[in-house]
Amino acid sequence: MKKTGIVAFAFGTPWTLKSNVKIGQIAGQKANEFNAEVYTQADIHIHPEYEAVVEYTHEHWDHQPPTLRIARGAVQWAKSKEIRRILVVAAGPHLWRAVRDLKMAVREAHEKIEVHGCRRTINRYPDDIWFCPDSRQNWTRSQKEWDRRERIMMLMPFSIYRLVAK
Repeated sequence: MKKTGIVAFAFGTPWTLKSNVKIGQIAGQKANEFNAEVYTQADIHIHPEYEAVVEYTHEHWDHQPPTLRIARGAVQWAKSKEIRRILVVAAGPHLWRAVRDLKMAVREAHEKIEVHGCRRTINRYPDDIWFCPDSRQNWTRSQKEWDRRERIMMLMPFSIYRLVAK
């Protein structure tokens, strides 16, 4: 069986948002289920009850890195740990892009790492759990704000998206 790692992406900030608490909970559960380590952001806390080994991205407290930059860091982390399978935990609306960016980062690094989104688990939760009006990131406060920004991300050629992530 391939060594598995969990990569969890925050959805908004701070860590106390219900979205980030739920992402941390799911990542902890998956870490236990697969005896896996976790790579995540500062706004995701894995409760000690899960006894998961967690490595955090390098980011400044006042600036959230783009999804692709986190994905690139995750690939380097996976490579250093000899992880060959990554399970992605992210908010429902963010999951497609988190998976896409991780797959692109794997390709950029010329690695052979499988990437799978935890869709079945994530889809158990309604979209309104992910959006939090008290988020410091306005695009994660409501579905309307998210859709406005995400439409641009969907339509943007990847070559330009890649430049934005630098």
